[in-house]
Amino acid sequence: MKISIITITYNRAHLIGQTIQSVLDQTYQNYELIIIDDGSTDNTNEVVATYINKAPEQIRYIKSQKLGIPSKLRNIGLKNATGEIISILDSDDIWLEDKLYYTYNIFKKYPDAMFMFHNLKHFSTLENLSSPYYTLKQDFYKNILKELILGEILAFPIFSIRSSLIKEIGFFDESIMEGQHDFIIKAALNHKFYYLNKPLTLMRRHGSNLTKNFDIIHSLDAIKTFENLFKSKKIETKWYLLATNFLNFKTANYYLSINDNKKGIQHLNSILNNNTFFNKWYIKAIFLKLKVS
Repeated sequence: MKISIITITYNRAHLIGQTIQSVLDQTYQNYELIIIDDGSTDNTNEVVATYINKAPEQIRYIKSQKLGIPSKLRNIGLKNATGEIISILDSDDIWLEDKLYYTYNIFKKYPDAMFMFHNLKHFSTLENLSSPYYTLKQDFYKNILKELILGEILAFPIFSIRSSLIKEIGFFDESIMEGQHDFIIKAALNHKFYYLNKPLTLMRRHGSNLTKNFDIIHSLDAIKTFENLFKSKKIETKWYLLATNFLNFKTANYYLSINDNKKGIQHLNSILNNNTFFNKWYIKAIFLKLKVS
């Protein structure tokens, strides 16, 4: 069972070598690593070339013009993938050596499984690892739509899918910046997810401001996802309202915290326009709006 690994990168010559080496060190070796470079202006190509020399049959490097849209870049990787399984790896993250071994065994053991993910640890240096991010007690194989909507499970780039899932729900939506959350939600509408309670990815921790900026991009993408699904009648009203109320309130709080009251109130108004006074989200939104008025 061949595994295609999709890695997008931009100006990470100082980090990507560590990422690639963590792939080369895998105990399961039936893989291809496809690196899509978003028009880097540093020496990323030279760094990658040194690793291609080590494993010319397993590493492919695709230099793109500058797109700046991760969903488009990941689609380039997906369209070039030849494996039965596809794994996502960010260009500043590191895999533990058994990551692909466990991935292979789960898809082999569960032939109906289309999607799997696992636990992770954050790090700033390898000597300073966090505790496992998820405090879940054990593995599971179930529907996780509600957990995704409430942010209890996040759309981290640590998942693996069967390539046949692409044929079913399509590529990443290129009208959405990141595309990952949108893709995962669409998969969760029809499939159970397998969760492995092992921290197999070390996810590099960046500055708190950068983290918040990425988080708000994901939230805005997610709002668009649920609006599109609701308009096309692919999601029930209760899930749509639960998702958009939660996301709009979270986004409003973010904008208000940086004193962008105009955008904050816009998201609060989205809640007020979709709910009645007897709904808890309406009450929360009206109180927060009164607080900043």
